[in-house]
Amino acid sequence: MLKRTLSALLVAGCCVFAAALQAQQAQQGQQFIYKWTDDRGMIQYSELPPPTGVKYEMVSKTSGTGQKNAEEGARDLNKEQADLAKQVEEQEKKQQEETEKAQKEAEDVRTKNCEAAKKNLKILQGDGAVVKTDAKGNKIALDPQQREEELKKAQKDQDYFCNP
Repeated sequence: MLKRTLSALLVAGCCVFAAALQAQQAQQGQQFIYKWTDDRGMIQYSELPPPTGVKYEMVSKTSGTGQKNAEEGARDLNKEQADLAKQVEEQEKKQQEETEKAQKEAEDVRTKNCEAAKKNLKILQGDGAVVKTDAKGNKIALDPQQREEELKKAQKDQDYFCNP
C-alpha cells in the first residue's frame, strides 16, 4: 500500500514538475513540439504527442520563430513569383523578337522574289532573245510559245510576290 502511494505521489510530482516546466518555458517564449518518424519513414512534427509506443523527441521552438519563418517564407514566395514573372517576361520578349525576325526575313525574301519577278517580266517582254538553262546546264533559246508560257509565269510571280 505504501509503495502504491509513493508511486502515485512520484507520478503526480513528475506531472506537476513537467507542467511547471512547460509553463515556465511558455512564459519565456519557448514551445516544444514532438518529433518522430512514422511507420512510412516520414518525419512528423506535432504539438500533440505521437501514438503510444512510438519513440519521439521534444524539439524546442520559440514563439517568434513561427512568425519569422512565415515572413521569410512569404518573402521567399514573393521572390520566386517575381523571378518567375521576370522569366516569363524575358521568354515573351525573346519570342516576340524571334517572331519579328522571322517576319523581317520573310519580308526580305518576298522583296527579293518581287524584284526577280519584275526583272524576269521585263526581260520576257523585251525584244531580245531569251535563253534558259536546262537541268543539265545547257543553254536553250526559248521559242515564241515557251516565251509566252514563261511570261505568264513571270506575271503570276510578280502578282504574288509584289502585291501583299
